[in-house]
Amino acid sequence: MYHWLTTALFLGVVQATSLGRHCEAEFIQAVLPSNATVLYALPQSNGASYGDQNIAYPLNATDLPAFCAVLVNVTSSPTSSFTFGLGLPDEWNERYLAVGNGGFSGG
Repeated sequence: MYHWLTTALFLGVVQATSLGRHCEAEFIQAVLPSNATVLYALPQSNGASYGDQNIAYPLNATDLPAFCAVLVNVTSSPTSSFTFGLGLPDEWNERYLAVGNGGFSGG
């Protein structure tokens, strides 16, 4: 249901990073709609290990290329919101990978 929104947000963030403002939360926030909030944008160095501990993905990815870890929260209604993360590589090969389980992790 929210795939179109996360894709649009992803493209907005890609636009921000393509303008040379790779890992600045304020700049990324400026290209997102008003119902989306950047929770963080953290630069990660080459060879880093990274992950947000959660039920669906309990282990961190390792030996990663340099990238910007971005976490965005989107208010989808007065009583609902969702959060998604992006790993934006310093050198992007113009490919896109999405993972998830449709919101039923652990349920």
